[in-house]
Amino acid sequence: MTMNRLSSNERSQQWPQYIAAISSLFLAVSVGLHFGWPSPVKLRLKDLDFQISKEEVSYIVMISPLGYLVGCPVTAFLLDKIGRKSSILILVVPQILACLLIANCTGINMIYAARLSSGISEGGALTSLPVYIGEISDPRIRGALGMGYGVAVMFGSVLINFYGSYMTIKDSAYFSILIPILFLLTFVWMPESPYFCIMKGKIENARRSLKRLRWIDDVEEELAQLTLDVQRQISEPKNVKDIFTVRSNLKAFVILIGIRTLQQFSGGASLNLYNQYIFQQASGSISFVASSVIFHSSLVIVSCCGSLIVDRTGRKPLLMISVTGTAISLFVVGVYFSFQYYKYDVSSLKWVPITFMVLYTIVRGIGIMPIPSVLAGELFSASVKAKAVGIINIYFALCISSSSKLFHWLQDKFGMHVPFFVFVFICVLGIAFLRYCVPETKGKTLEEIQQHLKKVNDQSGIA
Repeated sequence: MTMNRLSSNERSQQWPQYIAAISSLFLAVSVGLHFGWPSPVKLRLKDLDFQISKEEVSYIVMISPLGYLVGCPVTAFLLDKIGRKSSILILVVPQILACLLIANCTGINMIYAARLSSGISEGGALTSLPVYIGEISDPRIRGALGMGYGVAVMFGSVLINFYGSYMTIKDSAYFSILIPILFLLTFVWMPESPYFCIMKGKIENARRSLKRLRWIDDVEEELAQLTLDVQRQISEPKNVKDIFTVRSNLKAFVILIGIRTLQQFSGGASLNLYNQYIFQQASGSISFVASSVIFHSSLVIVSCCGSLIVDRTGRKPLLMISVTGTAISLFVVGVYFSFQYYKYDVSSLKWVPITFMVLYTIVRGIGIMPIPSVLAGELFSASVKAKAVGIINIYFALCISSSSKLFHWLQDKFGMHVPFFVFVFICVLGIAFLRYCVPETKGKTLEEIQQHLKKVNDQSGIA
């Protein structure tokens, strides 16, 4: 049935889906600006009119993920009430508010408030954008578009690490307002998810959305199949408890919890947030600002390359390669910092940190960084998708906060090398998890993925 549907849609165009996805991803670029903001700012605190202690700096890093505790559940609720598009548009408000608070800050509490506001938007974007992109995309390009979220966030981190290193904190905050404004001016014209329209019984709206997204007039065959798929999915149990009592939902939940844990406790946000500090500690021949820009730029370039092949190679092989390469890279950097910690002469090895941190960004950029957002939009039934993704993203926020604090504590108490070796150990555990627990979703429709999860559960007895 699916092959017939895809064959009949060969006349459809993919470029409108790219336009809709790219427009929505301006919000993710803004998320990246706020997410990467602590890295250059920690080195420009002298610009402020007030003093910030080392402990307060660590709280600046930690507070943003706490905003997920508000942004994720509220957005998850709104996704099924007012729609995917409207829920995404609302998120521009806390982003602009965060910029204005930083630009006009007179004390540490205003920075805390700004970080909390940006965290609310980050959590909301992480909950809504994968859902929207997954639902508007043809299965043949869903992986590429889904990886766009990670690419956009990384690109935002590159931008803030570049101009944030040369502009004052307040000037960079004003400059950062331009991206959410660009998002607002473009995304307001994009179509609503046809899945949501069908969920609300608005079949004519779904038809119009499909016509715009596929750029053909005859969408009746796809619309009929989507209607059957969505109606079957929304007829399933849809309460929060059903995420944990329905086998296929629980399996999807465990998979994403595992992948998000692996993503953050194998380096993740902690190395992103502290990268300029790490390069400063490495005392390399390249300036730590330049090293940081190289670090993030490599991540963007490789993630773009990964998005081009993810629908050919599949999600699972890229994840396996990514985590294996991450472990190797972190181990080598950990050895370098071990030599430095124990006072060995590392003057001839100063090329090691930047080289292997770039390798780290390359292998992470093709898999463990962007692919979890793809899977978040693919694995859940429409009946519980918004709720499940919201809960997982709250957990994800806790992982970001705790992994960053763990990195800060380990390097402060035991030396820079220790957190790297801890992350390597977690990578080794993660490889086994990916090998035996994560399914392949390449080329499958969202309905086919649900049927696969149900079939696996029935055969294996997984509860």
